[in-house]
Parts: sequence; C-alpha cells; structure tokens
Amino acid sequence: MTGRTSQSETTESKVELIKQSSNGLRGTIVEELSNGLPNFSGESEQLLKFHGIYNQDNRDTRADRKRAGLDIEHICMIRLAIPGGRLLPEQYLAADKLAEAFGNRTLRVTTRQGIQFHFVTKQNVKALIRKVNEVLLSTYAGCGDVVRNVTACPSPAPEIELLKLGELANQISKRYKPASAAYYEIWLDGENITASQATGSGGQDEPLYGASYLPRKFKIGLTTTLDNCIDVLSCDLALAIDERDPDMIHVLVGGGLGRSHSDDTTMPLLAKPLTSVPREKLFQIIDAVISIQRDHGNRADRSHARFKYLVEEWGVDRLRGEVEKRTGLQLQKLHHMEFPNSCDHLGWIEQSENRLAYGIKVPSGRIADTAGGAYRTAIRELVAKFNLSVRFTAKEDVILTQIPVIARSEIIATLKSFGIKLVEEYTGISRSAFACPALPTCGLALTESERFLPTFLESFNQLLDGLTLSHLDIEIRMTGCPNGCARPYLGEIGLVGRSKRSYDIYLCADRAGNRLGKIYAADVATEGLVDALEPIVLLYAAHAHDGEEFGDFCHRWGIDNLKPFAPEPRRRNIAVAQGV
Repeated sequence: MTGRTSQSETTESKVELIKQSSNGLRGTIVEELSNGLPNFSGESEQLLKFHGIYNQDNRDTRADRKRAGLDIEHICMIRLAIPGGRLLPEQYLAADKLAEAFGNRTLRVTTRQGIQFHFVTKQNVKALIRKVNEVLLSTYAGCGDVVRNVTACPSPAPEIELLKLGELANQISKRYKPASAAYYEIWLDGENITASQATGSGGQDEPLYGASYLPRKFKIGLTTTLDNCIDVLSCDLALAIDERDPDMIHVLVGGGLGRSHSDDTTMPLLAKPLTSVPREKLFQIIDAVISIQRDHGNRADRSHARFKYLVEEWGVDRLRGEVEKRTGLQLQKLHHMEFPNSCDHLGWIEQSENRLAYGIKVPSGRIADTAGGAYRTAIRELVAKFNLSVRFTAKEDVILTQIPVIARSEIIATLKSFGIKLVEEYTGISRSAFACPALPTCGLALTESERFLPTFLESFNQLLDGLTLSHLDIEIRMTGCPNGCARPYLGEIGLVGRSKRSYDIYLCADRAGNRLGKIYAADVATEGLVDALEPIVLLYAAHAHDGEEFGDFCHRWGIDNLKPFAPEPRRRNIAVAQGV
C-alpha cells in the first residue's frame, strides 16, 4: 500500500475523510443517479471529480430563480481526458455528436488539451460517459486528486513526431489511472474491468495512490527542449525530451499556478530542474515523485496541498535525495533549463511529402457555431470528408492533421465559407489571446473571462490603432479567478478576476514560459483595464530594443518602475494587501 505517515482525523481536511470512506471512489453515486433529484450530494461532488464530472449550476439564472423561489439550475460539466490532445477522426466526430445530444451544442477545448461538455443534466451523465467509452475515450481522472490529463506538445511536424510524444503521453496516462474499478462499475455497468481491478477489497485497492489518493491534483506535461507550447513549467512534473539526444529526458518539479486572493502564502510557481534520465528509467522517477507527494504532501490544508509547496519546503536537493532512496538510482543534477520559444502551431504545417496539417485559431477554445463563424460545423465537415485526425493545443486551438496536399485549397475555401477567420487575418493580440470558461458555469469564477475577452480585445485594439501600434504582438490571457486555468501568470499581459467588476493585471512574463509575471495593478475596474495599460504600451513603443518582446521589455524596465503608472485599486484594503 502507500506507506504514508498516518495523520489524525483532526489534521486531515474533510475531503481527505470523504476519499478514505469512499469505497474506492464509489460512495453513494450509484444510489444518487436514480434518486430523482437534479443534483448530487456534497460528498458525491468530491468523488465525481475523479470520474471527470463537476457538479455546477447556471449562474446566469441563479439570481432570477432565487427571486422566484426556485432551486438553482443544476448542471454538470463532463471533461474528457485526452493524453496529448490527440483524437482519431471517429473519436472527434463522436464527441461532436455528444455535444449536440447531451450538452449545449459546443465543445470546449481546455488548456490541458481535453474537451469539456457543458450544461449536461444529471440524467444524461451516464449515457454521455458510456458513449464516450464506446470510441475508446474516457473521462476517468479528468479531474480529482490523481494524475490528471497528461499534456504533450501537439506539433505534427516530422522532427517532433519522431520523438513519439503522443505515445509516451499515452503510456504515462495509462500507468497512473486509478486502479479502482468504480468508474467501470458505475458508468459502464461493469464492462472493461480488468482482472487486476476486480481483485482487492471491493476492487478498490490502489497500489500506488492508496485509499486517500493524492493530497491534490497532480499535473504532468511532456514537451521537447525546442518548444514550450504547453507551458510545461506550470506542471507538478515537467518532462522535456532533449532533441539532441532523444533518449534523454529532463525532469523538473514543483510547478503550479493556483493561488488565492485572500492568502498571500499561496502563489504561482514554476517547476525547478531536478535531473536528467534515460527514457527507460523515466517511470521509476515518476513513481518515486508521485509517492513522495502521496506520503508527504499537505493533507490538512488543501490550499497548500499541491506538490509545489512540498518542493518549496524541502528544496530540490532533498527531493532528489529522496527520489534516489526510493529508486536506487544515482541521479545527476539538472542545473538549468530554459526554453527558446513557445509555438502556437497555427497555420500550415508540413507533415510529409503528401500530407499537411492546419492549425485553426478557435477563440478561447469554444468550438461552436456563432455569428463569428460556424466552427463546429466547419471542423466536423472537414474531419468527416477527409478523415482527418484532430489535435488540441494547450492554448485552446485545433490542429487538423493528415490533410491530403491536393485538398489544401478546399480546406481554406471551406473554412472561409463557414466564416472562419484564417490565421493570417488575425492581429498579434487576437491570435495569441485566450481565456478560461468562467461564467456562467464555473463555480469558482469571480467574474467574466471567456465572454468578456472579445470585448477587451476590441477595446485594446482600438487603443493600439489610435496610437498607430496595431502591429504590436502582445500575448494576453484572462481568467475569472486567481486559480489560473488559462495560465495568466505566464501571459505577457495577465488579467486575473478579482471581483465581479474588477481584475488584477500582471506583467513581465516571457513568451517562452520561462518567467512568471508580476502584479502591476490590483483591483482595476473592468472599464479601466485598457486605460491602465496605455502608459505601459507607450513606454514599450518608445523604449523597446529592436525585436524586444513586450514581456521582456517590462521585465527589463522593472515592475517597480512600472507601478507608478498603475491606477489606484478600487478598494483601499486591496491596495494595502498587494502593496500597490
């Protein structure tokens, strides 16, 4: 089992107790599926996350329903775990059909290369999950205190394909799925249960995770030393294949971006260099790192339960020593790791002599048919007609792969016919910007994000046009809360929801994902965001070195030299807390 040092119940969080008593993630989910109620209980909400399900409500209707004396509009979000964001044609088309049948007719690409179905009712959850599994996809471990969906650079370029990132991402994902058969029992009526899952106490034995699983979610990312398109340093465990020696994998630990506005001891952190290992030794290292977090991670305070806080407390040298102890390996130090760039993989990419790929910019990952373009219909028709595989980027965009060279002009014509904006038609800031879903579905959102980003970009573009600076390429990321799903602390401009009507602004991050942003202005009113950024844009236009990117300029200028240009916070207590 785990060998984890036991803690008294008084020092463990409520969620820990729920996991321990869940009978291998079963709880009372089966009973609640047939109880006639529109929602799940609070304890089941925690367990459902392991199955890839979030219990939510439609926050757009919350106030009106309350005034009418009605219960909230209960809905679920279902998340597909798709290692490396890679789908076969039949898998993508099945997901598209499920969005029509059970969701809100949209597919939402996530920043971890998965898909989310929104507005799924409780009565449709089981049917959706069964259909997902019929095409060899799964929602298991899409959420929860386990290894989440494994991200991997989605580039279809031949030199990257030779490194077999997709294959390795699948191997990692499969190895660290929970061993409990609960998922298959509940959603598939016992189908697909392996012999090992059927053994143990009710099939709940977890040889790696143990009855309590991990203290918090655990994210693994995989890329190459050529390209940090997945922001791998934001992961608990970051893996980078050395393109000069593909058998060697660099390992970094302790990344994570979530924080709390009300607790200054929480913070975004980037992964730190641990070691470099041959590919055949990689799983020994991952096993050891996960077991260390299992045994020593904080189980009393979930706000400090991520692996990054253990790495901060121990230091990398102590952690390396413990990994050596658990593996019997002697590890070399990895002293420094920096990525040269972060590609967006948009536009045409040559896969082979006869095949191409095309990356489509999907505004904030929402594959939908809207006035701005029939993205869902266009992608579905192209996938079906040409039997195209699909890849999702960690910036919420879509890559169509295995396009016959002779179909190049037809691909473009089809996209145009459905009103899809081609990559070359985007301005710098619009091409790279993305946001988390936030309202109306996310229960943690303090304010808008995905729905507000287009309005902000329009206003910011107007500012740039008025200053004859529309050529500027600045990466903007927005979230509705400080948990950081769209990784705003790694955007050149990071906009983080502070309240219903305000955001914090972060500057100084670099485009390659090697450096975190720093807070420039706190609690800025929604209508004042563009004005707050105008003096910084003017400074950049006047003083940037040739070829110097916006984030690098802000870093060189220094956040303390930029803060005098920031507006006062809307509320004085925020100013004191943030030191601005």
